[in-house]
Amino acid sequence: MFNFGKKRVCPIGVDLGSTYLRMAQLGMNGQGPFLVSAGLRAKPESIEARTPAWQHWAIEAIKDIWHEAKFKGKDVVTALPSDDLFIDPIKVPRSTLDRLAETALPKVQKRLPFPSDKALLQYIVIEQPEAKASDADVLVIAAERETVNRYLAIYEKTGLNVVGINIWPTALIQSYSGFFCRRGNERERIAILLDVGTRHTNVVICRADNLLFARVISIGYADLDSEPMRQRLLAEIDACVRYYESLPGSGVIERMVFLAGSGASSDLCDKIAELARQMQVAAQVGDVLCAVEMNHGPACMVDRRNSRVDWATAFGLSLNQTRE
Repeated sequence: MFNFGKKRVCPIGVDLGSTYLRMAQLGMNGQGPFLVSAGLRAKPESIEARTPAWQHWAIEAIKDIWHEAKFKGKDVVTALPSDDLFIDPIKVPRSTLDRLAETALPKVQKRLPFPSDKALLQYIVIEQPEAKASDADVLVIAAERETVNRYLAIYEKTGLNVVGINIWPTALIQSYSGFFCRRGNERERIAILLDVGTRHTNVVICRADNLLFARVISIGYADLDSEPMRQRLLAEIDACVRYYESLPGSGVIERMVFLAGSGASSDLCDKIAELARQMQVAAQVGDVLCAVEMNHGPACMVDRRNSRVDWATAFGLSLNQTRE
């Protein structure tokens, strides 16, 4: 029996960063995604991230938002913040792809910010349709086991059920693919996604759902008061583009999406538009709040008007398990 229009509620996406805690739950119906509820907390400036005081604040803030926002269920999907995730592109012989743990780790071992025997590692093979080289491009993604356990302990004490720990590049891609890449021809285009946080900028290059490149740039909104820093950010983004397009069979980036709220800095938007013109690609501001049906009830603590808060990661985490 067909269930056209039947509503489906997704898990709660929890984006616990070094500055903000964002929690959002989406649902799906016959018309597309809608926002069930969401909540936001800013970390007090007196609390340093990753300290015991921060952990206590995070536990209480998650509990408060969960009760106030009246989410459906206790299942959550989260991701490690950019500062806690190591991402590095490498090349390995294509003939060794079936034993990446042996061939990839030695290439990044000295660059890891923690001992390799204390790391959780994931390898993503970047498949380029036109590539015929003997080497394959691989993204090495690593996190310190103790850090992962610290986050799991936070959620255990909140009483919520962690059904998945994702990575931020995948969460951004889920938001892009779910909200801004719905037409068939758009899914064939290579896009660069830009997500500017307080102290860093996340860069992702993808083709629809396929991750092709990811990097964290240590420049964020808090650093962009001066023109030299804005120019430096654009130069770093341009370096990411040039690196990706130098890969065998990489193709050409055709689209740029600045994932940001409607209140994002107009000056930064202008700079990103200028970069897009230089690259000769189409550019847009991707505000996920404007892409969903809003619940304006008292349980939803989000106002889309002039919001500088970016919800792309939290929304993408909630969408994580909607596809069969």
